[in-house]
Formats: sequence, C-alpha cells, structure tokens
Amino acid sequence: MKKTFYLVVLSCLLILSSACSAESSDGEGSDITLNAVSFLAKDHPLTATLHDWKDRVEEATDGRVKINWRGGADAIPIGEQFEAMQSGAIDINFTYIGQYQTLMPESLSIALSQYQPWEEREQGFYDYMVERHKELDVMYIGRWLTGSPRLWLNEPIDAVSDLKGMSIRSAPNYNRFFEALGINSKMIDPSEVYTSLQTGVVKGFVYGGFSGPRKDGWTDSTKYVVDHPFWTQNCVILMNNSKWEEISEEDQKAIIEATAEYEKYMVDYYQKQDKEEIEELKANGVELIELPEQEAEKFIETAYETEWKHLEGEVPELVDKLRELTTKPD
Repeated sequence: MKKTFYLVVLSCLLILSSACSAESSDGEGSDITLNAVSFLAKDHPLTATLHDWKDRVEEATDGRVKINWRGGADAIPIGEQFEAMQSGAIDINFTYIGQYQTLMPESLSIALSQYQPWEEREQGFYDYMVERHKELDVMYIGRWLTGSPRLWLNEPIDAVSDLKGMSIRSAPNYNRFFEALGINSKMIDPSEVYTSLQTGVVKGFVYGGFSGPRKDGWTDSTKYVVDHPFWTQNCVILMNNSKWEEISEEDQKAIIEATAEYEKYMVDYYQKQDKEEIEELKANGVELIELPEQEAEKFIETAYETEWKHLEGEVPELVDKLRELTTKPD
C-alpha cells in the first residue's frame, strides 16, 4: 500500500514539474539567473557601461532575468571563456571576436562594419549575425563597446610609406594590415610597453579609442596620434543558445529591445569620454595629425581591403552579402 502511495505521489510531482516547465516556456516566464564573464575586469573603464546593460535587462524583464556577472579573467581565464560559454559552463560572455574568429571567420565583418549598432539592426546585419552565430550554438545579443583603433607614434609622419620598417606594439588582429603597410609588429605585454616606448624598442602602438594610454604613461614619449580611425570595436555580448531558449519569448524580446536602447547610450557615453580625453591629451602635449588626402585614402583603403581579401579566402560565399550589409554607399 505504501509503495502504491509513493508511486502516486511521484507521478503527481512529475506531472506538476512538467506543467511548471511548460508554463515557464510558454507563459509569462519565470525567474532565471544568468552567469556572465568578461575578458576585462568589472572595474575596468572600458566595461563601465556593461553595468548599465545588466540593469536594463533586469528592469526590462521585471526582474525575471537576473545577471550574475562573476568577473573577468579572475573568474575564468580569457582564452577559456568562449568555450565555457559555448559548452554551457557559463551563460553570457562579454568578449571580442578574436576569441572565436577561427571558428567563425565571418565575425571579422563586425570590425569592418561602417554602421552604428542601431543602423546595423536597421540594415539587417544584426539579424544576419544572429543567424551565423547560431551555427556555433551561440546567441548574438549585441555590442558593448565603441570607438576605432588609431596609430600612436613617437614621431610624426607625412606619408604611409613613412611607416615602412617601423616597429609598432601591436596585437594579432592587426598583423595583415600592418604587414601590408610594411610595419614591424611587436607583441609586447602591457606591463612592458612604457619601457619599450621610452627605450625605442617600439616607435609607437595601436590602440582602440583614446582613453587609456595617457593614464598608463605611454604618452610620456608618444606624442602623435594619426587621426585616421579604421575599423570599429569588435566587442560583443554572446550567450549560450540553449540557455537563451530557456528564456520566455516575452523576456527574449525584452532583452533584445533593452540591448538596442543600451547600444545608443553606450555609443554616446564613450564618444563623450573620448572628447574629454582628447582635451586632456592636448593639454599634455599630444598632437592629433592628419595625412594628406591621398595618403589618408590609401591608409584607410589598405585597412579595409586587406581584411576583405582575407575573408574572400576564408568565406568566399559570404563576402558579397557581408559587404552589402556593412559598407556605406559612396
């Protein structure tokens, strides 16, 4: 009799559990906590707006979706974060395309886009990236950083050819472009850049945006910024797709809409930061220089065409579509 009673109770519990699961996926949604990591620390200046994204998502979902931002490399090493998110060990990754570009070469087009994030949504590029990322079982949520790389030099230049043979502190994603310019790329740990600039081991560096070099002391010897920004920041918010599908459609929609609004705030925030930092740089003797028109065009064209040529070799069947969605008409 007891065995029969326990079986009845167990059956009722299973039915109740199934009913609750169905309500969670088809109804108003239920509480869910998403674990997130970032490749930069939570208190880094460049992650400042991510706190706002977290708040916006929680508010938009009436608290049903909560974000537990566990930290940066202190939580999970940077090189392991994308795999951890893809496998479901964590749910959200505030990352950059360099962490998974070998798995998805077309993600390079994110850096080549000439549109603002909200324009990408209007143009169809956002939806296309969502579609492509699902091939990796990843949900593409949006962007979380803005700004473009620039060359910072110890001495001014007048032509692109002046860069030939120059040693510049770099990163792997600049290798093809710098090779085309004849630049000698040097991979140097951030802690050693100051000394390398002072001693002439490198004659400059490449950096995305304006905030950072002055505070790190790099502008003590590097007083010239080639003010021809190229590409754009490639930092993205990604989520494990299986976890994404556990969220109700109502809350999925709310997250996407909240992210779209956040992107406008984020761009405005960093543009204001850049304006303030430029004034500080000028006050510290840093000069923004521009190349003659033809030289500037050559510099920018080399930056983009080198990478598009690379994509033609990696994903030739996607290049035309990617160019269409990311390139502004002349």
